[in-house]
Amino acid sequence: MKNTAQPDAITEAACRWLLSGGVSGTYTGPDPGMDHGLAPLLAKEMGRKDISLFAAAGWFRTEQIIKPVLERISGENAEVWAVKGFDLARSVYPFPGSRPMADADLFVEDRNRQKILSTFEKSGWSKGSPGDGIFNTGIVSEMKMYRHGAMVELHTHIFYFPATFPGKLPADLFENGRLLEPGLMGFAWHNALLMVLIHMLTNSELRPVWWVDTCLLCRKVSEAGTWNRFAWNASETKLGSALASLLVTAVNALEAQVPEKVIEVLSRNESIREDIVEKLKAGRKVPTLLNLKHLTGWKKISWAYALLWLVLTGQHPLRKN
Repeated sequence: MKNTAQPDAITEAACRWLLSGGVSGTYTGPDPGMDHGLAPLLAKEMGRKDISLFAAAGWFRTEQIIKPVLERISGENAEVWAVKGFDLARSVYPFPGSRPMADADLFVEDRNRQKILSTFEKSGWSKGSPGDGIFNTGIVSEMKMYRHGAMVELHTHIFYFPATFPGKLPADLFENGRLLEPGLMGFAWHNALLMVLIHMLTNSELRPVWWVDTCLLCRKVSEAGTWNRFAWNASETKLGSALASLLVTAVNALEAQVPEKVIEVLSRNESIREDIVEKLKAGRKVPTLLNLKHLTGWKKISWAYALLWLVLTGQHPLRKN
């Protein structure tokens, strides 16, 4: 099923069902079928035990493959921070398998970057793209790691090219975390929501599960009473009005719990670089060139050289996000 920029009827019904308690046997929305992104979440409601068991098995396998390296990270007095599915599947969904994910996204603090990479390699994980140089210097923010068919994406920033980010990430991003298991932390609810929304901004087609993430995280932020902290951190990103638009959709279509004042504040928080999110969606070459434009100093020189080499050798200048 093709993803859309607006939540569909199934997503709307699923969010209403979850916000009302998610009681088994009370879902009244359309049948998602087998290919919809929320099929694992609604499988039990539709009497599809095959989908439910398959999703649960997939989650269990991924978790067991990643668990040993998390234990090793914990033993070295470090941690990684789960973002999106690898956190939310166990934190806000009825059961882990109900939140499908293709890979596990983990944030790494800059001070722990080398230690975490080394620990993954010692644990039998193999590096994918990109190369060490542009990841370790911060030109790109992501390193893919593989083991037994599972993929982990290690991130140091929510934008693939950090230099294109118009504002600042939350100063408290790595504070007041939630312990998920040894070696693995979850962001405070207001920052978990912010990371999901920023990720959504850089995608032209939005998966239904991201809307459900948003809806459930809004409830968590309301319960925690931290909307003021969310509003401040969201304003600091300089993406406020774009974030407000997503929240307006979540409120109107999904009955998400968002204070009107938060949306009002963010709607006024415009940035001259906020149109960067539209450029990031425009195509595969545009983000790479944007990164070159906004890099400074030796990073700009080294990245320009790298791009020239890619062009001369006929390779593709990386993905956009």
